[in-house]
Amino acid sequence: MIDAHAMPAAQPISDLSDDALDWQVLLHSGNASEADRARYQRWCQLSPAHAEAAREAQALWGDLGHTRAAAELKTVAPRRRRWGTAMAASLVLALVGYGGWQQAPALFADYHTRVGQQQRITLADGSHVLLNSASALSVDFSNDQRRVMLKAGEALFEPASDSRPFVVEAGNETLQGSGAVFSVRRDGSSNRVVVAQGEARVGERVLPVTADARALTAWQRGKLIFNGKPLREVLVELERYQHGRIVLSDPQLAAMQVSGVFDLDDPHGLLRTLEQRYALKVTYLPWLAVVY
Repeated sequence: MIDAHAMPAAQPISDLSDDALDWQVLLHSGNASEADRARYQRWCQLSPAHAEAAREAQALWGDLGHTRAAAELKTVAPRRRRWGTAMAASLVLALVGYGGWQQAPALFADYHTRVGQQQRITLADGSHVLLNSASALSVDFSNDQRRVMLKAGEALFEPASDSRPFVVEAGNETLQGSGAVFSVRRDGSSNRVVVAQGEARVGERVLPVTADARALTAWQRGKLIFNGKPLREVLVELERYQHGRIVLSDPQLAAMQVSGVFDLDDPHGLLRTLEQRYALKVTYLPWLAVVY
């Protein structure tokens, strides 16, 4: 975190945004002192760019939808379990099969990304698509319609202006968002749609701008942001950005609240960050990480 006592050299806007988010994590952790709050106020006053970064970070944190700051995290004594050799071997074999199945949609897609990879695509009409980790997409444009099929994972769509409808198929659901900026994520048999700008439609149902859209699409900026999110949900999210499975061996830890900003530029460091910030241990096996 930046030293608020010294006037820094000009920083890139992205660095200021990261610093501002770090301040929000500290201020809402329940561990911030009055001295920390005073340092934050001095940091905000270093320049107009610092003040703007602070306002944007505060708005982003508020978009997470929590009506109060994350409660002070309690240290939960982990129960360490020993995994037998036979059980571990069985899990490894099962997970290798899982990994092969997970990559199957890419075999029939026009565009796809590996685990931990993102890809920006410009379609024939000028529309922009950002594919998230382990995602697969196919395109079918005609004279009457622009149709894309999200076969796996998640994508952010910015349709170009065109008289033809822009349609996204995800499983059994069809979305239309010609004048919108939106993301679609396939979670098993269901989808999560986040509208960042404009309006999208599912059939006759209009989907307005999502309240916490900036937080839910922070992955496009290389970040994952959590504010008081249960550990079990955090691990599910982190699993999307690294190979293999993440298993929580102690169910008592599942509800532990986690707050923080995680950097996707270092996917192997996501679990290490959890180890450092919380009373957790991680055992690594091929295609498997056990958290306890």
